[in-house]
Amino acid sequence: MKAFLLAVVLLVSGEMVLGQTYSINTATWNGGTRSDPPGYTITNIVGVIKRYNGATYNHYNPTFRVVKDKYLTQFNEADFPNPIGVIGQNRDFFLFQGTNEIIGDSGVIVFDTVYFNIGAGNTMNITNSNMGMYNDSLDNEEDIVVYQPPGSIVVGARLYFNNGITNTNRSKPVQGAIVFPNNADYVGGLTDAQHVNGFVSEVNYPFVPDQPEGHNGAFTYPVGNGNLVYQLTRSGTFNAIDRTITVGWVEGDPDVTADPTNPSAGINHTTGSFLGGSISSITKIGFWDWHIQSIEEEEFNPLSLPHPQSITVAIPDFTGLPGLSPADLRLVGFNESTNKWEDLSGGPNAVSLAKGSLLSGTIPAGVTIKALAVGSINAILPVSFVSFSVKGDGCKVKLQWQTGMEQNNSHFVVERSSNGQQFTTIARVESVGNSNSLQTYHFTDDAPVTGAVNYYRVTQVDFDGKQKSTDVRSIRMQCDGSAVALRAYPNPVSNQLNIQTGKTVVQVNVLTTNGQPVLKHVPSRNTGGTFSISMHAVQSGIYLLQLINKDGTTDVLKLVKQ
Repeated sequence: MKAFLLAVVLLVSGEMVLGQTYSINTATWNGGTRSDPPGYTITNIVGVIKRYNGATYNHYNPTFRVVKDKYLTQFNEADFPNPIGVIGQNRDFFLFQGTNEIIGDSGVIVFDTVYFNIGAGNTMNITNSNMGMYNDSLDNEEDIVVYQPPGSIVVGARLYFNNGITNTNRSKPVQGAIVFPNNADYVGGLTDAQHVNGFVSEVNYPFVPDQPEGHNGAFTYPVGNGNLVYQLTRSGTFNAIDRTITVGWVEGDPDVTADPTNPSAGINHTTGSFLGGSISSITKIGFWDWHIQSIEEEEFNPLSLPHPQSITVAIPDFTGLPGLSPADLRLVGFNESTNKWEDLSGGPNAVSLAKGSLLSGTIPAGVTIKALAVGSINAILPVSFVSFSVKGDGCKVKLQWQTGMEQNNSHFVVERSSNGQQFTTIARVESVGNSNSLQTYHFTDDAPVTGAVNYYRVTQVDFDGKQKSTDVRSIRMQCDGSAVALRAYPNPVSNQLNIQTGKTVVQVNVLTTNGQPVLKHVPSRNTGGTFSISMHAVQSGIYLLQLINKDGTTDVLKLVKQ
C-alpha cells in the first residue's frame, strides 16, 4: 500500500541585488518577519525556502517569481519522513497597491495563510504552472511517493481575496489552478468584482492530522469570466487521495469552444444526437469545465468519483427571453460514456431566470462528466448580454456591451433617460447578426445631460421583433457641455430646420424613436457653422436628429415635426 507524503520546504536567505530584482537563495526561516526591501519591482526565489513556526513575509514588490526550485511553507522538516502535514501558522502578505504577479517556471509555491491585500479592484495575475512533484522512492522505500499536486499555488490554510479579479493561466487549466487541499478555504471571491478568472482545484493530502478530507464534503469554486462570477458548489464524499477536481468557467458556445482540460476530445457538441433524454438545447453563453484526474499522471485523462456529488451552480442571466420559464432549466453534464449532455437535475428546481439564481443536479457515482452547463427541456437558450458598462470621458459618456452567441439579431437600440423610467432612443447600432463568439460593441453619447444623472440601457432587437434589454446603468455628468456646440431650430419644426454646430458634419439622419431612418441629408460643404435641411416630406411626430461628424463622433437631438 502506498503512503503518500507531501514534501514541503520553505524559503529564504542570501540576497543579491540585480537592478530592480531582489533575489533570495536557499534558506530556512524559523518564525520571525521578513519583507521585500524598498526600491525593487521583482522578488526572485532561486533556491529552496523552508518556513515554519509562524514565519511571515511581506511582499512589497509587485512581482513574486519562483525562478527555480520551491517556495514551501507548510510542513515541519523535523517530522520528515514520518506522516506529516500539521498546517503551520506561516503568513504571506501581498501589499503592493496595484496589479501584482505570481509567476514562475513550474516552481512549487505553497502558502499557509496568504493575503492578497493589494487594493480593492486591483488584479492579481498568477501565471505560474506546475505539473506536480513526484519521487518514486524515498529513503530506499519504493512504496512511498512524495507528491505535490498540479497547480499554480497551493493554499494550505486560507486565502484572503482582498483584491479585485484574480487571473490564473487558462492555457494550462490544471497546472495553473489555485489548489485548496483538505479543509483549506478562502474569504471573499464570490462577487462579480472579486473572483477567480480561471481555474480552481481541490485535492486531499493524506495523513494530515485534524484536516478533514474533501472539505468536510462541500466546497465552492469561486470562478467566473473576469466580469461576472458563476460559482459552482460541490457537495458529497470526496476522500480519494489520488484525485484532484478542477473547475473553471469557460466563456462561449460549448458547440464551438474546445474543452480546456480535455483538448484531445475536442468539442462537447450541443446539437442533435449529442442531447440526451428530454434536453432540447444548451446555453450558448458558456459552461463549467469539470475535470477529475489522477495527481500522478501528466495526461488529462478525465475520471469519475466513487461517490455521488451534488452540484449547485449560479446561472447566467436568462431574464426577458421569450417563452422561457425557470421550470424549463436543467443542470446538464457531458457524459464521456454516452457522448451526450445528460439531465442531472431530475426535474425543475430553478426559481428564477435572473443571474446568480441557483440550479442543482447530481453527478452519479462512477460516471465521468467532462463539463457542466445549463440546458432547457422545451426552449432555445439564446445568448443574453454578457456585460454592459457606462463610463464618463470628459463631457461624453462611453458605452460598451458584449454578447456571446447572436442568433437572428437585427440591431441594438441605445436608450437614455433622465429619471430611469422613461427612455428615449438616442442611437441605433448595427449588430453582427449571427455569431458564435464573444462580440463587443461601443457607442459614445456626445451630448449627455450635464449636471444630472444620465440613465442608459441597450435593447437587442431581433428580426422577428422580439426584444431584450440590458440592466440600467447610470452616471452623473458634471461637464458644462461647452465642448458640444450644437443647436437645431426651430424645434418644433414645420418645413425648414436650421442646424448650428462647431463640427464638420458629413451626414444628417432623421430617425424614428425606434431607430428607423426616414430622411438622409449630406451637407454641401465640409466645414462647421449653420446649414439647413428641408423637413417638408417628413410626417408629423417625434424624431431623433442624428449628426454624423467627420471626426467620427455622433450627435443626437430630440426633434418634433409639426
